[in-house]
Amino acid sequence: MKVLVVYDIANDSLRSKIAEILKDFGLMRIQKSAFIGYLSSQERKDLEKVLSRKSLEGNDRIDIFPICDRDLRFHSRIKHDGVYYGETWE
Repeated sequence: MKVLVVYDIANDSLRSKIAEILKDFGLMRIQKSAFIGYLSSQERKDLEKVLSRKSLEGNDRIDIFPICDRDLRFHSRIKHDGVYYGETWE
């Protein structure tokens, strides 16, 4: 299943480590603190386990949202030159 992972981490070093972990799991960066990609159920559990071992503080958070392909087709991206629909994330 596709997952969207977004995070808000205050510490620069920890934020970089989180990004590297997400890349190691094969996720693609789509914004500075947002990644998307495919993870199996087991990979998602493994990712949750790895991320839960990190020392989050205060208001730090990491959110993992499952997104089905059907819903992803309704994605729109607004840029300076127009609106784009249904871009793929492969």
